[in-house]
Amino acid sequence: MFRLISTSDFVRVQKIYQNSVLKLAPSLYSPEQVMAWSLFPNNIQKFYSFVFNPDTYVIENKEEIIGFCGLEKDGHIASLYVDPSYNRQGYGTKLLQYVLEQGIKAKINRFYTEASFFSHPVFLRCGFVVLEMETVKYGVVSFQRYKMEKEIIE
Repeated sequence: MFRLISTSDFVRVQKIYQNSVLKLAPSLYSPEQVMAWSLFPNNIQKFYSFVFNPDTYVIENKEEIIGFCGLEKDGHIASLYVDPSYNRQGYGTKLLQYVLEQGIKAKINRFYTEASFFSHPVFLRCGFVVLEMETVKYGVVSFQRYKMEKEIIE
């Protein structure tokens, strides 16, 4: 059900990212924000680095990739996206929990991320706390997101 991403998965994760933003973000973000955010996978070089520089894990359902989550060596959760047709079925939580387990096995004791308005509840369910809100820009469009962390206490 979980595995590391392979290069043959690239197009599928591009679609998951783009579909997730286009279908889920309009309820929480402006049309300009949705458009700016959804165009990121079109920058092949940057999106490739976004997906393959961290250890990115995919979750499959019946051999179809339905989500992905990236973990950097320093504990940064770089991505968490689930295909919108599988939204609100627990797959995002299961995927994040699996990735956290992999990090704990690698002796990471602090995880951190920048969560969107729609991924924020998943991180809360997995024990992350909000540190602060931050504003970032995609091109000329500004976004607010949650800076969050989870510390592992032995």
